[in-house]
Amino acid sequence: MTRTAPVTVVVPAFQAAPFLEVTLRSLRSQSTPPEKVVVVDDGSTDDTAAIAERLGATVIRQSQRGPGAARNRGIAEATTEFVAFCDADDWFVSDKLARAVEQLQELRAACCATDAWVVRGDRVVGRKNERRPVPHVLTLEFLLRGNPIVCSTVVVRRAAIERVGGFDESPDLIATEDYDLWLRLAAVEPIAYSPRPLTFYRAHEGSLSANARFMRGVDVILGRMAEKNRGEAHFQNLIRRRRAAVRLDLAWDLLGEGRHDEARAWISEAQGLAPSWKGFKLKLRSLLKR
Repeated sequence: MTRTAPVTVVVPAFQAAPFLEVTLRSLRSQSTPPEKVVVVDDGSTDDTAAIAERLGATVIRQSQRGPGAARNRGIAEATTEFVAFCDADDWFVSDKLARAVEQLQELRAACCATDAWVVRGDRVVGRKNERRPVPHVLTLEFLLRGNPIVCSTVVVRRAAIERVGGFDESPDLIATEDYDLWLRLAAVEPIAYSPRPLTFYRAHEGSLSANARFMRGVDVILGRMAEKNRGEAHFQNLIRRRRAAVRLDLAWDLLGEGRHDEARAWISEAQGLAPSWKGFKLKLRSLLKR
């Protein structure tokens, strides 16, 4: 009889038919397979549920409520010690779960994450964090500077995620609900990180509207962090710098679309929060209208 890992893999899925079979087969072919795979069909109208059922997953159907709510529903189905997350278009390398459980047990950690291979179309184009150093221990302080964690790399003790309340299901946090959770977990105990990529992560082309929504979500999250750390000058400074950084990222995208006036407004706001050399350079670029 095949030994299984004490893990429930939660797969939120919306219109996932083109990719889901690859995802689920990667879970079935793990060197130590999970005890349970839960696919939460978040209001799909395609063959998502049928594919999941054919490949032996536990399928839960719900009206569309977003990925945070779908993951929470999957967590509620779990009875295992650990929960892993895998988006419906991502997939795991063959020993991902075995390595994650071993790391969590060896370190007695609550949560672990790894780097990820980035896939565009049908090509692996590199690692998510290959251009920035990421420590082996992700503290709240580090995560306030930025989010190196891909959700599909995370394995967490079920008790830890239940203790902090799971994913925030607010529509304001769609696309940032995972970052919010990592911050709340790290506030209790740092997250273990490995630079070895054990997940393949599909990166899809973004849009300006999605980037603006991301910035608004980060603002909501950082507002909560600022309130929790009221009077802590160091944390307040980190939060201002992070607010400035997401504004500069949006300004960069706007400049790429030729929307210089809008970009300058965000650059000015960013420089007011936390002046930086990057902001100064973007301001100069925004003045060079074609």
